[in-house]
Amino acid sequence: MKQVKIITAQEAAQLVKDGDVVTTNGFVGSGQPEALTSALEERFLNTGSPRDLTLIYAASQGNTDGRGGDHFAHEGMLKKAILGHWNAVTALQKLVNENKIQAYNLPQGTLSQYFRDVAAHRLGTITHVGLDTFADPRISGGCLNDVTKENFVKVINIEG
Repeated sequence: MKQVKIITAQEAAQLVKDGDVVTTNGFVGSGQPEALTSALEERFLNTGSPRDLTLIYAASQGNTDGRGGDHFAHEGMLKKAILGHWNAVTALQKLVNENKIQAYNLPQGTLSQYFRDVAAHRLGTITHVGLDTFADPRISGGCLNDVTKENFVKVINIEG
């Protein structure tokens, strides 16, 4: 049986480079990698790195008290957030409202499927979920503020 190397949250945080995409899992405070997100925040506050990260998660991460996704709520640390639920990350909401990060709100189930598709090296997730809603790119594509201009989602036509 292959032996797996176990590293600390601080060692894992050192592996994250400027511009990387970070994704976490869990719901509210359950299953969310608090030690890792806390270590990433501590590293950023002490060194200014990692910078310009993209954060992606499907379900709510945190308890409106600075935990979870709010560990990323520092100017310069986060460039973009693609989330399925924003309610528990009040510090991130502030950055969005002040146009300091790019931000998307997309359906939780679609983002969960997206993780599977990324792991399978697929080109993306094809779904009808979100059509004719705020997530539809013909409406807003899930963009939450003025600095979010990149089309993360698109409409495609398959066989008519």
